[in-house]
Amino acid sequence: MNSLPLLGGSFPAPAALDGLILQPEDCLWPGLTLPILSNGEFAALRAALGQRVHFHDGVWWEQFRPLFCLPCSPLAMIPTNRERPAPHHSCLGFTHLVPPGYPSNGSRQMIVAQNIPRYSIATLSRKRRTIVRRALSNLQVRPIKRLDDLLTDGYNVYVSWHRRNGWGRYRASRAKYAAWISRAYSQPKRLALGAFHRNGLVAFCLMQAVGSVADPTFIASHTLALPLFPNDALFHAILTIARQSPGIESADFGPVSAKPTLNDFKLHYASLKTFPSYTWINPLVRPFIARWIQRRYPWLHPSGPRKSASSKTAPSWPSS
Repeated sequence: MNSLPLLGGSFPAPAALDGLILQPEDCLWPGLTLPILSNGEFAALRAALGQRVHFHDGVWWEQFRPLFCLPCSPLAMIPTNRERPAPHHSCLGFTHLVPPGYPSNGSRQMIVAQNIPRYSIATLSRKRRTIVRRALSNLQVRPIKRLDDLLTDGYNVYVSWHRRNGWGRYRASRAKYAAWISRAYSQPKRLALGAFHRNGLVAFCLMQAVGSVADPTFIASHTLALPLFPNDALFHAILTIARQSPGIESADFGPVSAKPTLNDFKLHYASLKTFPSYTWINPLVRPFIARWIQRRYPWLHPSGPRKSASSKTAPSWPSS
């Protein structure tokens, strides 16, 4: 039985750009858009979720790791000779993208969907279109209206996802997870999307938009639901809702991962983009952490795109 989701009521199909032909799967979330956060609002959201943020030299910075900073908005372009995080918050180092024409000492590989206003299911490969349609025939993707869905089924999804991927902070206890997801769900201008199967939540996504960039900050799916392709259903919904949102030009799916399989999936919906970057690592700690950073965070590699997994050479971090 086809259970393509409609959100209730009578809505016109979303407006499309000239020459863009929308398929039925592109019109499943009529009227649903992403509110736009300012950089300050996004920093406040990050702070409300327990992240350490501060404002310095006109930029909102976040401690990605203790005493290591990057901008709250990961795609922010910052000239290298102007803005830096506060020294006492970045004793170990910092990194950021730089605009074209400014000095850089490396590059960062990001997975980004561009030209969002022209996204439709027709832009995907034939195989991926078939998978998305199959997913939408078995799942209903809709905004999560009840926090209880995230506290019950959502907890099982989260635990299953983390056991499968082992990535990110693990909120092992139900109490820790409940505190985190309750704060995240209650933030203004944030959208929680769920993929439901027989009224049970099997995958969910938290997303918002900062400036012209849609930012899905967290996506998780239950391992037992993977044959239903919930991630494909969510990615299509994310890009469709972003397309309907005035002012959104791209979607940030994060830096390349040390796990190639995570990158491979995202690249069905986005492209690998290389941006010039500037990274500073405190020379006193550089010899001790360089190889670990290269392995754990290949997108911080200062000499450009990550090396192959067989490479044994630690990066030569710049001193300034």
